[in-house]
Amino acid sequence: MKKENLSPGEIYLKDERFRISYYFSLQKLMDSLSKIGLINPPLVTTRNGRLILVTGWKRVLACLKLSFPSIPIKVSEKEDDLQNFLIAVHENLATRKFSLIEKAEIIRRLKGFRVEKNQIIRNYLPLLDIPPDSAVYETYLSLAGFESELKKFVYEKDLPFSIFQTLSELKPEARRLVMPILVPLGQNKQKEILEDLQEISQRENIAAEDILKTVEILNIQSSENLSPLQKADKIRALLRKRRYPSFSSWKESFDSTLRKMHWPEEIAVKHSPFFEDEDISVTFSFKNKKEFEENILKLKRMASKREFSKLFR
Repeated sequence: MKKENLSPGEIYLKDERFRISYYFSLQKLMDSLSKIGLINPPLVTTRNGRLILVTGWKRVLACLKLSFPSIPIKVSEKEDDLQNFLIAVHENLATRKFSLIEKAEIIRRLKGFRVEKNQIIRNYLPLLDIPPDSAVYETYLSLAGFESELKKFVYEKDLPFSIFQTLSELKPEARRLVMPILVPLGQNKQKEILEDLQEISQRENIAAEDILKTVEILNIQSSENLSPLQKADKIRALLRKRRYPSFSSWKESFDSTLRKMHWPEEIAVKHSPFFEDEDISVTFSFKNKKEFEENILKLKRMASKREFSKLFR
């Protein structure tokens, strides 16, 4: 490999055939480059009379933002695109872990370089810490084809494989509609929404996108009085009620009874999951004997109310 200096603007960045990463912040790298300069030169190669990047996208983009007049580079003279791409993969593997999005992009690129599916599954999936399985391979390929905004969301939220696997089973329109609902939520609630949506779709034989276009959900989405989190929680409750109508009815009745009883907030009460049995648990904390006795008295008062027996129906 030859070494030389050139202006970062001389690199043709529109050719992204070797690019793996798209979603990242340059600020820390720019701070480092401002203080110590570029130590590790990017690798370029020539295609159609133009210099294109093999490795070093972050470094070159950061140097452009900093208006560096010139940077050191290394030039690969390999003619084979696959060989150059594998240089990029192995250079990154040696220094960091790939995100799910980057793994998906690597698999897509390998396929584009005409590597056989069986070879990718057998040789490259284990290299990326992915099980050598055909279905998993197809899921990653699907992720690589996600809309750019959704891929950025998957990357920034660091979603686990199980969630983006469910996302990959949705049509693009359904993914577009569900994404604003998922954004403000944690992973457990995101998974719950996707599973409920999938179950309702299969059971009622209705497309997920049509479920998300129902009047109730659209009205929540268009409300100007609700925050994104409040909208997501309301839609989550709607989907849960539609998936588990009996459970939702029982829960509403249970919660309504507690409100009518003016159940003390400092004493937590919990029914069995999905009301599988009649067991109910209560928990409270106390610092001394007096607080313990006060809570026992509150529970006795609750037990004496006529609504108490309704908690067991």
